[in-house]
Amino acid sequence: MKNLKMIVVTLAMLMGIFFTSCVDTNSNSSSTYDFYGCATVYQAAGGVLLVTDGGLTLTVTNPSDILLKDGTYPTRIFGYYKLAAGEVLQDNKTAYTVEVNNTYSSVIPTKDFNQKPDTLANYAITSLDGFFVANHYATVSLSFPYASGSSVNFDMFEQKVSNDTLYVKLNYSKGGATPSYQASQILYSFKVPEIISDIQPKNDSIWVKVSARGAYDQIIEKSVRCKYEY
Repeated sequence: MKNLKMIVVTLAMLMGIFFTSCVDTNSNSSSTYDFYGCATVYQAAGGVLLVTDGGLTLTVTNPSDILLKDGTYPTRIFGYYKLAAGEVLQDNKTAYTVEVNNTYSSVIPTKDFNQKPDTLANYAITSLDGFFVANHYATVSLSFPYASGSSVNFDMFEQKVSNDTLYVKLNYSKGGATPSYQASQILYSFKVPEIISDIQPKNDSIWVKVSARGAYDQIIEKSVRCKYEY
C-alpha cells in the first residue's frame, strides 16, 4: 500500500488546473484517471467521502490508499480520480464513486488562521500564483525561495474587515532564503474562521483579498469572490 505524499508541485501543473472551480477532465478513457482537482476529506459511516472545490461529492472505493503514514486521513488533497465502472461525468450530476490514483495524488498542507501574527517572522515569497476559496478553505499556490536544508512554514491571518470584504495576509513564517537558496512551489490551505466579525455579505457572497510580501518588499495581492457559507 502506498501512502499519499506531501505536495510540492510544479508551477506548470498549478497554472490552469488548480484554479478552476469546476471539474478538469481527461479525455483519454484508457487513462488511470478521469478528472482531478482539490478536495476536502470527510470520514463517513463505512467509508470516506471527498468534496471537491467544484462541488462534487465522491465516494472513495480505495480509502486505505489515501492514508497518511501515521494511519490518519489527510484533511485536503489534490487528487486524480478514476470513475467506477458505469459512471460517466454528466452535467448537473454531483455525486460519483471513484478510485483515487495515489501515484499522482498528493496531500495539501492545512492550517487554521494564525491568531498571533505579531509573533511571526515574514520572509519574501517569489510569486503568488493563484488564490481560491471553497469548502471553508482559502487555498494558495505560491513560489518561494528557501534556505537549503531548512523546513518551511506559512501562515494566514485576518487583517481587517470592510463591508463585504475580508482582508487576509499570507505570511512566509519559517525557512526564508539566505543568499544561498533553492526555489520551490507549493499549495497550502488555510481554514477560514467560522465567524468573521462585522462582515456584510452581499447576495450570500464576500470578497477575500490576500496580500503577501514579495521580493524587494513589494506587496503581492490577489482577490476572489466566494460564497459565504456560514
